[in-house]
Amino acid sequence: MKKRTLWRTIGFIILILLIAGLFIWLVDLPEVGRVLQTADLIPLLFASLALITGLIIHATRWWILLANQTGLLPTFHASNLGHAGNVLIPAQAGEAVRIVAIAQAESVSLTVAASSFVVERLFEQIMRLTALAGAVVYGVGLPVTAGTIMGGLILLAAAFGGIAWLVRHQETVLRRGPKLLAKIPRLTEERAHQSLADLLANLAAVSAWRRLTAVTLTSLLAWSCFWGFFYLTLLALGESFPPEQRLAVSLGALALSPPSAMTLPGIFHASVVGPLTAVGFHPETLTAYAVLIHILEMFWVIGLGLWGLWQTGLSPGDLFRREEKLKAGDQDSIP
Repeated sequence: MKKRTLWRTIGFIILILLIAGLFIWLVDLPEVGRVLQTADLIPLLFASLALITGLIIHATRWWILLANQTGLLPTFHASNLGHAGNVLIPAQAGEAVRIVAIAQAESVSLTVAASSFVVERLFEQIMRLTALAGAVVYGVGLPVTAGTIMGGLILLAAAFGGIAWLVRHQETVLRRGPKLLAKIPRLTEERAHQSLADLLANLAAVSAWRRLTAVTLTSLLAWSCFWGFFYLTLLALGESFPPEQRLAVSLGALALSPPSAMTLPGIFHASVVGPLTAVGFHPETLTAYAVLIHILEMFWVIGLGLWGLWQTGLSPGDLFRREEKLKAGDQDSIP
């Protein structure tokens, strides 16, 4: 595992260097610097407030999914440790870190923490698709009418209707689903069955209307705050983005790289700049925007992660060792 982790880390470093080389080659970096110099501090302060509020609500949703088996503050610290891990460690390793961190609470097992994460990812993808749909609507200039609003509501209703169907037809899903999923490379039928069973067990727990409403509202509120963070950061760049582009750019950036799924420097910038440049937005202003977003995210997320380490008494080395064991499937050896 250590050798595999080493090679994976080397691979990500090479990837980041290649991305950096492409930016140097394709982007006018002095122009990027000029755009960054125009940034206004006041919108950035409000953007920071929106980001922190979103992270608090995001942790609250996870706390609800854990059925209040631990305190909200420990859940917030564990969530922040995971976000910090995603910024600093390759391959979204922070997700395993936060599962390990929350499992330090005596009343939360690794199994419960991991399975709640599966349901949370499902709601994250629903929110990501909603943001992407909004970006497309504003990007192509469609008017916001009763019809487009109804279309968005139908999309959300279909998603939650799908959740209800899965819960009501668990036996059918567990009988047929693993065989279909096992066709995916490197995924065995046994692992697919276990993953589906965990997902359905948690969906059944969430399907009670009060909890489903709470999870849905916290998802909408968290992502509204995250969008506010992206939009206010964009406003800080002043006239670099015309008013008619701001909604499309901010929603597109949110869908491509939300604060709840942070990534390493380089990979983050490429995920935001590349797709939006391909649909016609200016690469230099997008690069400046991505740099500014990531600076704010790294400052607050790493700071909150350090606070979480101090409050929980955990060490980074201890977390990463347990994270490797969890990813290897060796849960029994994790103290």
